Amino acid sequence: MRVYLYEMVSGGGAFLPAAVTNGDTCLAELGDFHQVPNLIADGSQMLEQLVRLFLNLPDFEVWISVDSRLKSFGEHLQAITNSAGASPMVLFADPTTPWAVFEECCRGADRSILVAPELANLLEIAVGKCLIAGGKMLGADKKLRKLGINKVALHRWAEEHHVEMPAWGLLVDGEISGGVDLVNAICKPVMGTGGVGVRLLDDDFPHVGSWLVENVVPGKSVSVAAIVTAEGPVLLPPCYQSLGGEFGFEFQDGAVMKDPVHIERTWRLAHKVFSKLPLEESRGWIGLDLILGEESDKDVLIEVNPRITSTIEAVASLAEFVPFQSDKSTNLSELMLAAAIGK
Repeated sequence: MRVYLYEMVSGGGAFLPAAVTNGDTCLAELGDFHQVPNLIADGSQMLEQLVRLFLNLPDFEVWISVDSRLKSFGEHLQAITNSAGASPMVLFADPTTPWAVFEECCRGADRSILVAPELANLLEIAVGKCLIAGGKMLGADKKLRKLGINKVALHRWAEEHHVEMPAWGLLVDGEISGGVDLVNAICKPVMGTGGVGVRLLDDDFPHVGSWLVENVVPGKSVSVAAIVTAEGPVLLPPCYQSLGGEFGFEFQDGAVMKDPVHIERTWRLAHKVFSKLPLEESRGWIGLDLILGEESDKDVLIEVNPRITSTIEAVASLAEFVPFQSDKSTNLSELMLAAAIGK
């Protein structure tokens, strides 16, 4: 099976924000993902982990595309080999014509995995380009992508399905509506990614465009993913998240959780969320961002990530793990293989 692994930031789509952004993203100044160095680092690490994972699956041929400005990174990926001596096929993409190599690879692969930021609907645009080119996806379907891309849609879904999230409202051209406490709140792009543009409400928040406003929930920032196969989701070990960046909300690093009480709380909330998400046609890695509150009844969902997330690096380092579902596989490669071949 030939799989195409596409990570937009490092894979040749870094100039795309300028082409598709609009006033509602509140990030119109972001014309190149290379302006945010941690996005390049995160994207490159995710792509390398995917290459190593799929290169070691039986009977898989791996294709990848790399931004031509990241030639040394592409050469590094080309040098990776599996036990049989096979290496990935690396195609260098001109970022000024970002869809040319992408569409060719989607057309030629049996399955394509797309890791694209939700910013300005870029993930949905990439999926559409892949399908129109004749490609077949391994990832989230349209219903699930909507909840991961549009944070307002996610909050409304959570209210309907009784899933705990922070109190929220909308900031539209400087006017706030909703049941949010303005003394302790953050605002974030309705369609954003990786904490970029998230800031405290009492900072110099924008007075133009539409933003989501959420109350801050004290606690630990964590993430947990599941591999979704035809038999349903299998929860992976959760991770703590380290945040930083310009306003303190951008993902910096992840570490596998060791505290058994935190693991149990994380899995309990994640199991509730995954039991209610529309997963019927989705396959592969789906991530959640959560806050473990100061008490267990304060644990909340923050975001759904309908794609590979940065914590794949930490989780992929585990040879095996004790799963939430004791009757499921304990090996990440086995689970991804089951998702890819339809088992």
